[in-house]
Amino acid sequence: MSSSASSTAGTPEEQPVNDPALTAIDPEFSASENATDQVETEAPAEAPTRVYLHPEQLAMIQTPEALPVPVLQRSVLRVSYVPAIMPGKWFNRWHERFGDRVQLAEVPVREARGLDSLRQDLCLIDPADNPAAGSAEEGAAVSETPVEVSAEATEHAPIERKDVPENPFAHMSIVRPDREPASTDGEKYHSIRLYEELPVVILPVDHVLTVLDEVPVEELAEEFLLQPASDIPAYEEVSRAWRESAGRIVPEGLTDKETIELVAAGVGLYIVPMSIARFYHRKDLTYRPVVGLDLYPVHLVWPRAPKGEPRSEELEALLQDFIGIVRGRTATSERGSETRQARAERIAAEKAKEKAKARAANARREARDKKRANAKKNGNARQHARQSAKAASARRGKKR
Repeated sequence: MSSSASSTAGTPEEQPVNDPALTAIDPEFSASENATDQVETEAPAEAPTRVYLHPEQLAMIQTPEALPVPVLQRSVLRVSYVPAIMPGKWFNRWHERFGDRVQLAEVPVREARGLDSLRQDLCLIDPADNPAAGSAEEGAAVSETPVEVSAEATEHAPIERKDVPENPFAHMSIVRPDREPASTDGEKYHSIRLYEELPVVILPVDHVLTVLDEVPVEELAEEFLLQPASDIPAYEEVSRAWRESAGRIVPEGLTDKETIELVAAGVGLYIVPMSIARFYHRKDLTYRPVVGLDLYPVHLVWPRAPKGEPRSEELEALLQDFIGIVRGRTATSERGSETRQARAERIAAEKAKEKAKARAANARREARDKKRANAKKNGNARQHARQSAKAASARRGKKR
């Protein structure tokens, strides 16, 4: 983890300007004016307030450098996603349509932490309220101790988990239900299936199964998988006899990255969604699709509001806008908030309508003037006046 930056907020402190061309004194100025300018230049600028993310939430993020605290501070909607998920197309559409009015924070969280991000309040720590953290930061410049280590060394109360936090760390999360089964609980969460991923087996490049373009699950009957067999029912059925005779113990509590390192060491094989195999790609490993296994779904999940305590209309509108994006609604859809494109089109249409009305009024005025001029020229001005009065009277009668 970098010691620079990501757990702190605000812009870096401004450095004093020492350019002689800027600090030189003009001889035409009086001494009193120079003295005043010197006092004003030497007045220390107020340092920006630095805010820290709670260490518990900092540890939950995949890469803290990709999520500076200022992004969290100014965001109105926050959407978390687990590793290897690629939500860029939906985030880009949001920024294109609503980015000028509503700030969206993209929150990359660690494996199986999507639901956890929905159940915590966003916890930002102000050093003014925690002198120990502030002194730790000041000491970091001298001792060259990383800021994150100093912040984590300071004791903070653990974050309380709630079913529906008031100001959640993430309002919505993109998760894998096979890793977080609780996300399928319809009484607690809304859920939308976004897409499905192909199951693949990760194996060394010199493994015998690499000769196949696709690996039937029966070919894995005598292969040791680095995951519980119960997670893959089809493998559990075909490998039961071999597993009982082999008696090998599956390691527990490992992350995907750690398990893939065991595959590289020749300990066993690992079945995952294809996106994870690509995300942790190594030159000494490859993967093959597995035939006969269920696809891995990816869901967008957000908490249900408690009965009798509905969400604010503003937040509910934002959630529905993001749901509309993942469901494929266009920028001109009549559902949801007005997007930047829809607003621009509406304004352009209104301006075009006003211009058309103005052109029509000008054309009618020019026609009347031309007709009056022709009648006057031909000596029929009196007849033209009678006709005009008669036409005006008829128009008034129609209006009535």
